[in-house]
Amino acid sequence: MNLRNRRIDTEWQLLAALAEANPMTFAAIARSEDEFRIDMQQSPAWVGGRQERKIETAHMLRYVYPRYYPLLPLEGYFARPIFHVNVDLATGFVCLWQDYRPAQTIVDAILITRAIMAGKVANLNAVHRMQQDAVLGIEESPTLSMMPLLLPLECRPPLPQPRSSRRRLASELDLPDTARELACDF
Repeated sequence: MNLRNRRIDTEWQLLAALAEANPMTFAAIARSEDEFRIDMQQSPAWVGGRQERKIETAHMLRYVYPRYYPLLPLEGYFARPIFHVNVDLATGFVCLWQDYRPAQTIVDAILITRAIMAGKVANLNAVHRMQQDAVLGIEESPTLSMMPLLLPLECRPPLPQPRSSRRRLASELDLPDTARELACDF
């Protein structure tokens, strides 16, 4: 099994853990050879045009793993495009990565997607703009509140290793076992 396939298997395990911890948000997940499909609920986003917008809370998403993943980033697509400057109306492609790093996972992609859906983030760089009307609508569209996701331990990024031989005396990360899940606001 090559690096790409091992990594996609690990990504599926992360998605399954995230979905299990958040059953109200992830109504269904499915996997094919190069993509994951997610039926996301209770996740509001603006749909429609600048003049005829409405909020929908259910969205079908596809995350596609390109041939040279993880050297190339995974791609996100909305089955029905949302009203956002970084979402292509024709294809549903969502521009997730401003500066992609191979260490980023499906969990990062979902957190960024939900922040985009809520209108909390937008990349206004010309290369990342796909809906010009949405640029004008940014100030007109209030951010949407979303149920936070619970991030199980396996979905959290690894902690950086200390660079010195000094030992930590205390840390907010030294939590009892019952408090080891983290809530994330997007």
